[in-house]
Amino acid sequence: MLKSSLTIALFALACMPGSAIGEFFSMDPAPADRPFLEQKRKPGDIKKDKYGLPDPTPDVISLTHLPKDRYGFVDWAEAISTGVISPKSSIDGLPARLSPVDRERFDGDVLIRSGKEFMPDVLFPHSAHNEWLKCSTCHPRIFSKKAGASRITMTGIWKGRFCGVCHDKVAFPTRNCFKCHSVRKDAGK
Repeated sequence: MLKSSLTIALFALACMPGSAIGEFFSMDPAPADRPFLEQKRKPGDIKKDKYGLPDPTPDVISLTHLPKDRYGFVDWAEAISTGVISPKSSIDGLPARLSPVDRERFDGDVLIRSGKEFMPDVLFPHSAHNEWLKCSTCHPRIFSKKAGASRITMTGIWKGRFCGVCHDKVAFPTRNCFKCHSVRKDAGK
């Protein structure tokens, strides 16, 4: 009882404005929220603060200013097309070298039939994915280029295969089924 009361008292003290403990536990915003600071370092270098010491703040940007889709997730393709973000073509910033596979751009949509009668089909938009991925990112390692050759399953996606290589990691999560499963079964006929 005494331990939990002491914990609550310390937490309240830490949260009080102007408290020395509160100032000790406060953390600067992420670097992207501090555009006045120059963040030029090579991949793998340790981020440093204004005193040259290792900077422990998160190396991420705030997602609040990015456009959202109708489900409330970040719409990365719109963020690129409107110029809110502009991804580099490679980690080191050098132009990416395109293989012959990557030179044959395909922007068509692909209808992926759901194996369950109750679940709508998926319309895969190549154009949205081509905004920042090369063809060789997915083909042929993750997906065969032949329609129907990759036996895509939700279990596989949830285990990090197929779409799950990116989605639920760096792309929007799969917990909203109808973001992808959006085509009525009779629409493709």
